[in-house]
Amino acid sequence: MSNSEFGERRGLIRWAVRWFVAVYYPRVEVAGVELISQNQPVLLCANHGNSLIDPVIIGIAARRPVRFMAKAPLFDHPVIGPPMSALGMIPAFRGSDDAKQVRRNLESLDVGAKVLVDGHAMGIFPEGKSTDHAHLEMIRSGAARMAIQAAEEGAKGVQVVPMGIAYERKEQFRSSVLVRIAPPIDIDELLREHEGDGRRARHALTTELETRLKQVVVHLDEPAWEPWLDDLEILVPPPADADRTPGRLLWQRKTIADAMNYFLKQDRPRAESIAGQIEEYRGQLRAVGLQIDSPVMRMNGLQTLARMTWNLFLLILLLVPAMLGTLYHILPFVLVRLIASRMDQPGRLTISTHRLLVGVPVYLVWYAAVTICLMFYEPRIAWLSLIAAPFSGLVAVYYWRRARQTIVLMYQESRLLLRKAELKRLRQLKLALSDRLAELAAEFAGTTSDSPDSSS
Repeated sequence: MSNSEFGERRGLIRWAVRWFVAVYYPRVEVAGVELISQNQPVLLCANHGNSLIDPVIIGIAARRPVRFMAKAPLFDHPVIGPPMSALGMIPAFRGSDDAKQVRRNLESLDVGAKVLVDGHAMGIFPEGKSTDHAHLEMIRSGAARMAIQAAEEGAKGVQVVPMGIAYERKEQFRSSVLVRIAPPIDIDELLREHEGDGRRARHALTTELETRLKQVVVHLDEPAWEPWLDDLEILVPPPADADRTPGRLLWQRKTIADAMNYFLKQDRPRAESIAGQIEEYRGQLRAVGLQIDSPVMRMNGLQTLARMTWNLFLLILLLVPAMLGTLYHILPFVLVRLIASRMDQPGRLTISTHRLLVGVPVYLVWYAAVTICLMFYEPRIAWLSLIAAPFSGLVAVYYWRRARQTIVLMYQESRLLLRKAELKRLRQLKLALSDRLAELAAEFAGTTSDSPDSSS
């Protein structure tokens, strides 16, 4: 196969992969895209929270072809391996995978440096592994080694670009993604600062990369506080005047994490006092069968009634198309969930990846099989079915998610119907807690200018 044919093949596969990921995550917000050069060698360094989806999101954000390093065992996977190789990904040999192969990682870094020398974009996850947690793992030296080596081998204008990726709910179909890009690090300038000493420059680059990544990722200095981060996302929603962008909730999650770091460092007793109050509130909700995100705690009686009435109207209106979509997709849906669940690792790291890897071929085969069968009956119905099937599937997903919310809301409201005094007491408790949190939010806002409008 010629180089041009390989390039065309890789471009087609890249387009198909990005299209499928864009369907799964249709709302991707990129902040600071202008910081990624389109004509210089760039090393894109990001946190790694969503297995094989992260490289695709980075490629979408970068708006240029990007080659990536991925752990070597994935290339032996019968489903994942072939497309990874076709996309030009480079195997990384980690000691945690096979201690005997770790020396080969230097060869992989050499390949990555050559990509930069040729003026292209290279992507790497400097934590060295995927993680579900809301904190940045230790940054390893591979990214710095690659960038410095490329500059020493003659690459001009190499830039290291830190990128933070946050998922609203990475396992949920059609949820949002926020990509924040920090100012790039100029390698030529860094080498000049250290008088061409590559070793000192590598150490300085690794330290600076970690600092800038923490500025754009959702990072808690103390990971044990992550449960409170989840609660605070619910208790402290984005300001009413905040821009309603796809990543609106993720901007707020980042702000809350930064505020937690600030108060744990500057006023720990007050932070621990608030945490105790949240824990007490959480326990009292649990005692009456509610969760901290229960809708009845966010709305008064009239709002709850209006919400249930609107949801019931939508459920009735969409009943027929949702049922048709459910019946059409029930077999491949169950099959995909069954197969993908057997592939998943603990936590949420690989759920979306495996659902995509399994779902794409299963649904394509299913659509083709149904269309061929209907062709023998009536070609026009077959083509109409093929065109309508994806839309009916989306309606079914929306319908059952809305139905679940309505059932939960009705159940919670009925349980508390005869316990109005208890509900009133809990709402007053939440109001007092919200007032304390608002004071902290105002205080933190006065210490920083980091916001969607001012951040790069």
